[in-house]
Amino acid sequence: MLRQRLVGALVLTALGVLFWPIIFVDEAVRTPAERLVIPTTERFEPLQRLDLDSFDWPQDINDTQIDPQAGIAEGEVEADTQRTSAFVDGEVDMASAEATGELREAALLSPDLDDKGLPIAYTLQVVSMANRADADQVAQKLRTLSYKAYVVEVERPEGVRYRVYVGPKYEKAALAPVKRAVDKALSVDSIVVRYWP
Repeated sequence: MLRQRLVGALVLTALGVLFWPIIFVDEAVRTPAERLVIPTTERFEPLQRLDLDSFDWPQDINDTQIDPQAGIAEGEVEADTQRTSAFVDGEVDMASAEATGELREAALLSPDLDDKGLPIAYTLQVVSMANRADADQVAQKLRTLSYKAYVVEVERPEGVRYRVYVGPKYEKAALAPVKRAVDKALSVDSIVVRYWP
């Protein structure tokens, strides 16, 4: 019985310690954070609803769905179907990107600049194909050889074409060994063009 009374007394004492400051502490001794009054905001006029049909849109907005590279007037590097298939199937040897790199002693050249002072980069059009799956296979095979290959969809008068590119590089000369390796492996005459990000 005594034990139960002691436990009850301890519980009541603990509750008293917890609730004493809340009930009996004077408002004047509360901390500034406890006395903080949040100010009300001033009323403001809502913005007028914008009429999108009559809005004067800037003329230089680009369609983000179209790759800028697709708008460049450049020739199509026609693929040799048999050679390309043999390349994808691994029947044609091609040096990896690391093997085509050449040791250099000279410092990197300063990049060419356009009329806005921006650096110009270059990319290599490897092949142009009518089938997206075929172009993806060529790009994937190039990537397994450590080349930075990508595919761009292009609208042409004769229909949609899928160009496979390797690049970009700020030094046009850096694409020369890549061009030699690609031309030999795929029996094409790849072309170096300006890269448009």
